[in-house]
Amino acid sequence: MQNNTMLSTLNRHQVALEKTERELATGSRIQLPSSDPVGAANQMLYRTRLTELDQYDRNIAEAKDRLNLMDGQIDRVGEIFQRMRYLTVQAANGTNSGFELKEAVAKEINQHLLALIDIANSKDATGRTLFGGSVIERDPFLPVYSHLQTAGIDQGNAVTGVQYQGDIQVQNREIERNEQMDITLPGNRVFWGTNTSIASNKDSAAYVAQGDQMIALNGVKIQISAGDTINDIIDKINTAPVEVRASKGSQDDIILTSKSPHQIWLEDLEGGTVLQDLGLIDGTNPEPPNNFATTATVSGLSIFEVVIMLRDDLIKGDVKLIGGRDLEALDSALENVLRYRSEVGARVNRLEQHEKRVAWDNTYTKELLAKNESVDVTQAIVDLKWLEAVHSYALRVGAGIIKQTLMDFLR
Repeated sequence: MQNNTMLSTLNRHQVALEKTERELATGSRIQLPSSDPVGAANQMLYRTRLTELDQYDRNIAEAKDRLNLMDGQIDRVGEIFQRMRYLTVQAANGTNSGFELKEAVAKEINQHLLALIDIANSKDATGRTLFGGSVIERDPFLPVYSHLQTAGIDQGNAVTGVQYQGDIQVQNREIERNEQMDITLPGNRVFWGTNTSIASNKDSAAYVAQGDQMIALNGVKIQISAGDTINDIIDKINTAPVEVRASKGSQDDIILTSKSPHQIWLEDLEGGTVLQDLGLIDGTNPEPPNNFATTATVSGLSIFEVVIMLRDDLIKGDVKLIGGRDLEALDSALENVLRYRSEVGARVNRLEQHEKRVAWDNTYTKELLAKNESVDVTQAIVDLKWLEAVHSYALRVGAGIIKQTLMDFLR
């Protein structure tokens, strides 16, 4: 009986010694869930949180890099517009000769136009376009070249238009639980110069929606109910959170006008035909962009069209248009560009503040994890020495309890 008790005590001491030595070797007091069930559960939560924070930090860094790249490109656009405005003011004062207007200034403006197209089609290090939404397989802006002859002067093959080929899809990065950051700037907003207006030119006084349908303006979905008239549709558009105002024209047609410079994005969703029936969308080309009905009147200029208009007026030598319409369009386009640059700056500021928050949260979570699982080294060494002493004493006592037998001498 005494032997069994002594062996049990020695085994218990050995287990305690191994546990303490393992804790000192690993630096963690939780080796198994059974060591501390509550602590083990907290350990998992803290480590999961640290993994999340590391991913959020990478997402923030990627978003900042992309937005800073956008900011640099938009800054270049602003510099180009400042230069073009200076040239426009010079050309509008009437002191330059016709040769200077037609040859020198117009040629420089044309080079600025090509530079703007290159900037609009710029890509990041991964090859993704900066201003094309989610489109990656093609450039977001397609220059249209044609043989140009202005005021009897042969200009050769020149850019006469630029079409947007991107989309308005949003690319988000998760920077915290349930918190997203939009890192996109669609080109049909940044590179737009004036407000857009679309008049359907179709009498819709007797229009009644056939069945429940869905439309989308600039990606904002609007539910159209069966029996809705043109007045109902206009009211729903005007109460929707979209930068577009709807009104009824003199021909009982519908007119859409943007509240800020951008290309209006129109879609009939889920097989509906409301916008087609109202004369706004071309039934043979219903997918945006550039899907406006051929009978509709569309006004509004991209920044490229503003520059093309200025270039052509310079070639014509029309000082009145240069100092009036063209200068006003340039100012409107520049104001829109600066508005989006300030928006990019605001997003970067938000990311920088969030980056500090993530860094603090990371440090605090590591402190909690350390308190939860780390070994008190000083106390563990004291415990180890105490256990070694007790175990050694138990062995000496045991040696006196276990009596020698004949078998010991036979060995």
